[in-house]
Amino acid sequence: MANKEKTTDLGILKINNEVIASIAKQAALEVDGVKGLKTNPLSILSDFFNKGYNNKGITLDITDRDIKIGVTIIVKYGVSIPDVASLVQENIRTAIEEMTGLSVAEVDVDIGDLYAEKREN
Repeated sequence: MANKEKTTDLGILKINNEVIASIAKQAALEVDGVKGLKTNPLSILSDFFNKGYNNKGITLDITDRDIKIGVTIIVKYGVSIPDVASLVQENIRTAIEEMTGLSVAEVDVDIGDLYAEKREN
């Protein structure tokens, strides 16, 4: 999968897929209620067959026009899952568009696990 390129007045700007994935990861982790990201072992096959990009809970489908992002998150017990997922979508879209100038078509959020802190008696 090729890195995303953008032509400017002075030349070509190439943004590595790792950078886009890193922005998405950090944006997801900033959302209150997200404990971490979870890698889906089956989604790694998509990278093997060159159908996309997968790394540590982030998948990218990059076309000439836009980017589609998938993220698998671990949420904290007791939070509103729909609210957290919505905030993750918005935070990722905003961060990538502001930092790269690229258009984000969609952000899919999968809830991969639930984290419950151990309580002391």
